[in-house]
Amino acid sequence: MSSSTRVRFGQLVHKRRRFLNLTQDQVTAAGGPSDAAQTRAENGTGPDPSIETLRKLDTALQWVPGSAARALEGGDPTPLEALARGERPSGSHPLTLGPSEISLDLDTIVEILDPNTRITKLSAAHPEVPGLADAAGSLSRVVSKITGAYVTRLLEVNGGPSGPRQPLVEFAFGHLLEEPSQVADASEREEVHYRRFLYGKEEELDAATRDRFRRRWEESMKLVGAETPESEGGS
Repeated sequence: MSSSTRVRFGQLVHKRRRFLNLTQDQVTAAGGPSDAAQTRAENGTGPDPSIETLRKLDTALQWVPGSAARALEGGDPTPLEALARGERPSGSHPLTLGPSEISLDLDTIVEILDPNTRITKLSAAHPEVPGLADAAGSLSRVVSKITGAYVTRLLEVNGGPSGPRQPLVEFAFGHLLEEPSQVADASEREEVHYRRFLYGKEEELDAATRDRFRRRWEESMKLVGAETPESEGGS
């Protein structure tokens, strides 16, 4: 990708952030990428932003999904408010990234855990192998996000903050319910706090955060109800 295209992309991201009157920390808190990733994006430095970074920029900067990717290719992003005015997204450089979320069944999640455990043990046993510890750490963080999403959904559909506390959940996934004092990423820290809220561990949350999490849980249950067809009479 040409340097001029990267510079233009960075200017679009910076201009949109300033238009929304957001700091980089606020962008991250709104579901955007980390401060470092934002700085690279705005300054046009480092490798091209990843698909995940582009998706997060769309979310935090209130762009139509796929806008950041289109801007990176030389097109124009489409603000969500443009859709509210009835404007059509720019047709320049159309790019479809596909769904931002997919479902994983429990068997697949269990399959992921085994190689992650083995690679972690190999890393501990062979510290002399260059890059192995970093690769194992990166894999563990990704696996934690995947299993964390599963546990979050498990807690949501089993009553949320007022549901029964299942000892099996804490036995199997207790590390995902620990207080996130060592979690640097703001979005990941938010998810850990939300899981703890769902499990009744909300002592560290202020009233506003508890209310926000409760609304999130209630909205998630509305989606579950909408996706589950009502039982009909016998055929």
